[in-house]
Parts: sequence; C-alpha cells; structure tokens
Amino acid sequence: MEIRHEDLIGTFEQKKKLVSQFTLFDDTFFSVIMQDKDTAEYVLRLCTDIPDLKLISSNIQKAVRNLVGRSVTLDFLAVDSNGKVFNIEVQNADDKKYFGPKRSRYHQAVIDASLAPKNIDFDKLPELYVIFITPFNPLKKYGRNKIAYYKKSYLDGIEWDNEVHEIYLNAEVKDGSALSEMLQYFKTADPNDDRFGPLSKSVRKYKYVDEEVNNMCRAVEEYAKERERIAVEETAKKAAEEMAQKSARIVDSLLKKGFPLKEALEMAEIDEETYNNHKTA
Repeated sequence: MEIRHEDLIGTFEQKKKLVSQFTLFDDTFFSVIMQDKDTAEYVLRLCTDIPDLKLISSNIQKAVRNLVGRSVTLDFLAVDSNGKVFNIEVQNADDKKYFGPKRSRYHQAVIDASLAPKNIDFDKLPELYVIFITPFNPLKKYGRNKIAYYKKSYLDGIEWDNEVHEIYLNAEVKDGSALSEMLQYFKTADPNDDRFGPLSKSVRKYKYVDEEVNNMCRAVEEYAKERERIAVEETAKKAAEEMAQKSARIVDSLLKKGFPLKEALEMAEIDEETYNNHKTA
C-alpha cells in the first residue's frame, strides 16, 4: 500500500481505519513494528534460523549514507551481540519490477560503506545478513518451489565466503514450518491472531491501542517524509548529472570548432573539473 501524507490527515477514526489495513509487507508499518527489540529478535530468529540471536540495537539507522553521499532508506537494520549486522527489506507485490540481484548488491554496498570506519582492514568488515521478504516466489519462473533461497559466493566452484549472507524468503510457497506460518501472517497482520508471540503483540498494539495508532501515524509520516526527501534528492542529483553531461557535450563541440577551452567553458557555463569528469573524449 502506498502511504501518502494526505492519507494521515483526518479524524482519528479515519487514521485508525488506515492503520487497520496495513500488512507487514507495507515497509513503513514493518519498520515501525520492528523497532521493538523483542519483536525484531523473534522475526530474525525465524528468518536466520539462529535461535539464540540477541540484538544490542535495532533500526540503528533508517537512512544510511555511503561514501559518495547517496542515501537509501532501509526497512530494518540491526546489530546483534556478536557484531553481526542484519538488514531486512520487505517487498510489496506492486514493486516486483524493482526486485532483483542488483538491489541486494546495492544494499550491501551502502551498508558496508556506511558502517565501516575509514581505512578499515577488509577482514574486519562485519558479517552481514541481507534478507528480502516477498509475497511472491522470486524463482517461480525457474520451477523452484521453496519458501527460502540462500545465495553463496563461489570462485571456480570453490565456496568463497565473504561473510555476506543473502536470504530470500517468500509468502507464496507454504510448507507448514514456523517460518512459513509467520510469512503467511505478514500478508494479513491480523491483530486477533496471537500465534506469533512478540510480533502479534506489536501488531495488536499498533492497530488497537488508540495512543499507539496515533504514534504509528506519526512514525509512518516521518518515514514517508524521509523516503520522499531521498526521492527528491535523487531526482535533483540526476537532473544535475544530466545537465553536466549536456554542458560537457557543448564544450566538446565548441573545442572541435576551434574555441579555446576557457571560452568554451564560459559559454557552456561549466567549470573545468566538472567538464573533465563528464567529457566524452
């Protein structure tokens, strides 16, 4: 469900009705629910099959910034008592076209660049779990029919462990396991379903308790604003990049016509450093 600011403006009953429609595949709702430590540990233990997993912090950053200043909003990011980092992203069915291997690659790069101190030894990078949860089976078209898929890195057929664990979970396939049952619950987030311990408790709290409904709306609005801010920032950066490329092409054209570089730069309204970064030749 796409959540807009205007959806969060209205009477309390209107807000409550909106919140009642959220599922755990709505990333904004999921992010708020996972701020509860017990809930986050419960979900992570099932997703990773690490029964004794203990978190020291959850949602350590809703938005992280990498070395070149690009932002990404993460649904959930946490560190456990052993220093392992966990990222969970929920994928709405409407966004299937944006799901794929390169999304995982981008998330890994941003997390590593944001959390690792400068000049860190590579072998001291934290162990990382990147978990995608989808309502659809991502490998269905290849004839695969599992609720969980695990990716490993290989070098010439030999396992090449970079301590990045990619886990893909889906709620389309059912196998009767505890994990599968929880993934089915993601589709409903039924506040009357109490089978899932802290997760059920958090969902019920944010859908039934009046004060928490208001808190949820405020948290969701802040989260939505952050996503919109990043979208605007990315649009502005893209526009600036396209303008720089266009100006660099103008300089190239003027240089071919015999204009001195300084004059060509002035005519194209671009500085020399930007031109050098974007020139075609």
